[in-house]
Amino acid sequence: MRPRWAILLTWVIAGIAEATTRREPAGQNLIILLIDGYGAALLNKTKPESLIGIQKVADNGVQAEYIRPVFPTHSWPNWLSLVTGLYTENHGMTADYMWSQEKKLSFERGSGPNDTDDLWWQGLPAPVWYTAGKKRVDVHCYYFAHCHRVNGDLIVMVPPERVMDLSYQDQTADLAEHFAPIVRKISRHQHKRQQLVLMRYGNLANAIREFGEGSDEVEGELSRIDLHIHDLQKKLEEQKLDESTNLIIVSDHGLGKVLEEEQYFLEECLSDYSKVTKLVNSHGMVMVFTKPDDEFNIFYEFKVCEQWAPQGDYDEDEQQPVVVYRMADIPENLRWAGSRFMSGIVLITRPGVTVVSRELPSIPAEVSTTVKAVGGWEPDSPEMRGIFLAKGPAFKVNEKYGPIDMVDVYQVALNILGIEPPHPHNGTWSQIETMLAEGCQTPFGCRQLVKERWRNYRDERPNSENAISSRFSVSGLISVVSILLLRLLL
Repeated sequence: MRPRWAILLTWVIAGIAEATTRREPAGQNLIILLIDGYGAALLNKTKPESLIGIQKVADNGVQAEYIRPVFPTHSWPNWLSLVTGLYTENHGMTADYMWSQEKKLSFERGSGPNDTDDLWWQGLPAPVWYTAGKKRVDVHCYYFAHCHRVNGDLIVMVPPERVMDLSYQDQTADLAEHFAPIVRKISRHQHKRQQLVLMRYGNLANAIREFGEGSDEVEGELSRIDLHIHDLQKKLEEQKLDESTNLIIVSDHGLGKVLEEEQYFLEECLSDYSKVTKLVNSHGMVMVFTKPDDEFNIFYEFKVCEQWAPQGDYDEDEQQPVVVYRMADIPENLRWAGSRFMSGIVLITRPGVTVVSRELPSIPAEVSTTVKAVGGWEPDSPEMRGIFLAKGPAFKVNEKYGPIDMVDVYQVALNILGIEPPHPHNGTWSQIETMLAEGCQTPFGCRQLVKERWRNYRDERPNSENAISSRFSVSGLISVVSILLLRLLL
C-alpha cells in the first residue's frame, strides 16, 4: 500500500501539469494536413457515409469549391507553392522530374541519387516553416517534403522515420498513430509558443494511380483518410483545443483517368532518335531536350506527328490531343516558362491523353504504361482541381466559397500565426479574406482573437476542472511540493 504522502505528492504534481496545460495560449496554432491526389471531383462524388470527418470540418468551418493547382500539376511544384505562396516560375521547382543540361544531373521526385545536390535547393524562397521557426513557433513535420532540410540558419529536427521517402509507398499509412502525440505537444506547449504541424498523406494518391477511381482500394483509402480526419478532430476536442488550434485540409492536385486508347509513343514521331538528348517527365507533360541545332527539326516532327494529327471531319474548337510548344510560346497564364531547368520543347496533352517512350533516353528511366490516373495537365482542367477545407478560431463557421488558388494558402497560414510574409507572393488576399473570422483579417488581430476566445471559454465554465485548476497558481503548487519534499528529507 502506497503511503499517504506519496498519494498526495502524485496529486499535487498532476495538479501542476493540469494548471500548466490550461494556461492561456501564446497565439493560434495551425495543423496543415496535405492529402496527395485528392481531387475536388473525387470528393464531390464520394459516398456521404465515407465523409464523416470531412463533413464535420465543412459544417464547423469553411470549404472552397476547389483549389486551383499550379502548373505543372505535379506534386513538387504544388508543394513548393503551398509553402511559399509563389507560382512555379517564381519558386523554381519546375516539375517532379528535372534535368540540368549543364551538370548532367537529374532530380527524381526527391528519391533519386542526386536529389540532395545543392543544385536543386540553392536560391529557393523561404518556406513557411522557416519563417515560422524564426518567429519562435514550434514546428513539427510528418512526411512533409524537404521539411528536414537546412534552410539558411534554421533546421527543423525531423526524426529519420518521419522524413518523406517517396520510394516507400506505404510510408504515410501510420499517420494517424501520430495524432495523440501531436495533440499532447500542442496542449503542453501552446502557452509558451505557437505550434505549427505539417502532415502529408500519400496513400490515397498511390491507390488512385495504381487501381483507379471506383476500385475497392481507392474506396478503402477514402474511408481511411476520412476516419483519420474525424479522429484528429476528436482528439483536439478532448484536449479542449478547439479555441486555439486551426486545421487546414488541402490537396496538391487531383488525378485524372488515363484513356488507354489515347496513349502515344513519342518514338513514332521521330526520324532520328539520336537528336533527342533527354525526355523529362511523362504522360500529361513532357519536356524535350535537344542540341540547339536540332531543336527546330524535332519541334516540327512532333508538331506534324500523324499519331495525334486531326483525322477526317473534326471540330476546330476541340482541344488537340497533344499540343507542342517551343519555350518562347508557352502560355503566360501557366506561370511556368520562366522557371529553372526548362527545355526548348514542351508537350502538353489533353486530359486523358498520355505520351510515353520505350526507347528514348528518359527521366524517369522507366515509365508505367498501365498507370490508371495521372497529373500534369493544365490547372483549369476539372480533373486537376484539388480540395480545401478549414476550421478553427481563425475561420467562419459552415460557409462555402468559390475557387481559390494554391498560392493563396501561404498567406492564410502566416496570418493565423500572426506573421507578416517575408517575401512578396502571388496569393490574392481578396480570395480568402472573407473566409476568416471577424477580427482575424490581420496577423495581429488573429493573435488577439484567440486570446479573447480562450478567456471567454474559460470564464464560461466556472464549475469546470479548468476553473478549479485556475484557483491554484503554478508557483503555489510548486511551493507545496517543495514543502512536502523538505519534510520527507527531514
